[in-house]
Amino acid sequence: MILFYTSFWFLVFQSFFGNCNLNGDEYWLALRLYAAASIPVFILGYLLIKRRISKGTILILISSFLIVSLGWELWLTYGLAGGLPVDQRRSTALTCAIPVNLNWFLNSLADVLMVWIGIFLVRWFYKNKSSPFLAWNWGAFFIFLIWFILQNIYIEAFFYNLQLGNNGDLSWAPMHPLGSWYNPTLFSIVGSPITLQAQSSWILMTPLIYSTSIYFYKKYPFQSI
Repeated sequence: MILFYTSFWFLVFQSFFGNCNLNGDEYWLALRLYAAASIPVFILGYLLIKRRISKGTILILISSFLIVSLGWELWLTYGLAGGLPVDQRRSTALTCAIPVNLNWFLNSLADVLMVWIGIFLVRWFYKNKSSPFLAWNWGAFFIFLIWFILQNIYIEAFFYNLQLGNNGDLSWAPMHPLGSWYNPTLFSIVGSPITLQAQSSWILMTPLIYSTSIYFYKKYPFQSI
């Protein structure tokens, strides 16, 4: 299944983005973004057809999309508050493959996938225990937090190292309250800096996602995925 999915996107890229002159790293970045953005759409569509997804889960995913898009993706894409728009922070080839007006949308969908995986991890860990979505549970909170931070460290180090920009390049955003004015490098991985600003979004996101999950679970219990 994974091989089929990868092959499908490879053929799509060859057909539509062959004239963008992407190098190997840029090609791999764009391919992963389109794949990560499409996965939650395909899975959601399949589960809706099969009627195997709860209303609560759907509302959590929609809420997550709104939080990430309004919280930072739109701001970073267009440089709305003092930063550079994404097309000025990456190559022309990448902008050809990932148009500016599509950038925030694709990244928001990919973020939703990360949230969905986080929900799955919490539910898996508590599958034989009392549901952590009935009331605040610090264990569940830290599962969300650790997953969100780990995946975002990977994203910053290996995914968006080609376009993140330096201090002063990235816009302020509601979920990046310190902006580029105070954005120290926390550590580096294979030469890619892991910065406070990039991590702050998911740290602030964690209590919002968990609180939202509790609210919708209590209103629409997760009887399915």
